[in-house]
Amino acid sequence: MAENSSIHAAFVGHRRVASGPLREVLTVLKQRFDKGEADSLLVFELNTGRQIDFNLRGSIDEVLEREAPSVVRGPGRPRLGVVSREVTLLPRHWDWLEQQNSGISAAIRRLVEQAIKSQPGRERARRLRAGLSRFLSAMAGDRANYEEACRALFAGDVRLERLIEDWPKDIRDYTLHVAGEAATAETEVSPGTDAGARTVTELYRVVWSFGDYGAIERLVAPQYTIHSDPGDAWEGETLDRGTYAKRVQYSRNAFPDLAFVLDEVLQAGERIAVRWHAEGTHDGDLRGLPATGKRVTFSGQTFYELKSGQVAGHWQVVDRLGFSSQVRPPRARASQ
Repeated sequence: MAENSSIHAAFVGHRRVASGPLREVLTVLKQRFDKGEADSLLVFELNTGRQIDFNLRGSIDEVLEREAPSVVRGPGRPRLGVVSREVTLLPRHWDWLEQQNSGISAAIRRLVEQAIKSQPGRERARRLRAGLSRFLSAMAGDRANYEEACRALFAGDVRLERLIEDWPKDIRDYTLHVAGEAATAETEVSPGTDAGARTVTELYRVVWSFGDYGAIERLVAPQYTIHSDPGDAWEGETLDRGTYAKRVQYSRNAFPDLAFVLDEVLQAGERIAVRWHAEGTHDGDLRGLPATGKRVTFSGQTFYELKSGQVAGHWQVVDRLGFSSQVRPPRARASQ
């Protein structure tokens, strides 16, 4: 994934206010900045854990062009971005490298590429854990069990969840999300009855809760059918992956901190049943429902179908009445 489309998360204090692709997060940050709500705002890049500062002055178009420009490739050979740094090796290593026909630098690059390609999952897991440790240092360095939690993170220890159970919810959820991504990357999903359940779980965690639209190609089938979903604008349609991403983005634009919790996941063959609840802050408009700034919780049950290991459609029932009662303005009482 290109740097300008990588996943970012923005925090105010210990609360996550936005997450997703950089352009999506910048739009939320600009809105907050214009309202004078940019105090104590910290933004992290998921893959590296880097803390990033942005210049939010000017129009939203100027901010997006300055901070997240489109990648435009012209004719000619691409720039390799070669960086010169000191490398320390033993004499026998230098002797071997000097005997390579391609030259020392090319031989080193080839060896590194082979190592990355031979274990891509482990390499991604290593990067995610290193990045998460930077996030934890900034956001939880003074929290109870911080050092023990870091050790559990790098050891892949399941005790991590218990060690951070008393931390603020959004910091805890972000930590478990990235740690879960690392664990998923480290081990290939083996064929079996739980593989589909893991795919659906990852769809909720990675795409819907963190806005990683790049993961849709891996998790969602090329044709996704919404068989039944009363009240959904796409009900009855078969979506390609681009349209599926727009459907997710529609919800996440209205709830920039949208987060799903899976209460129960059951698999039977190529069918996955999920009972879930979600929460988020209504900071963007929905059809007929202008933004209210309210914290909203809603729930539903979804029945998914799988094809070739990817999610290919669903039947869904959502408590839309309970949802709308939280975001609709109260009706004016009739005069006595």
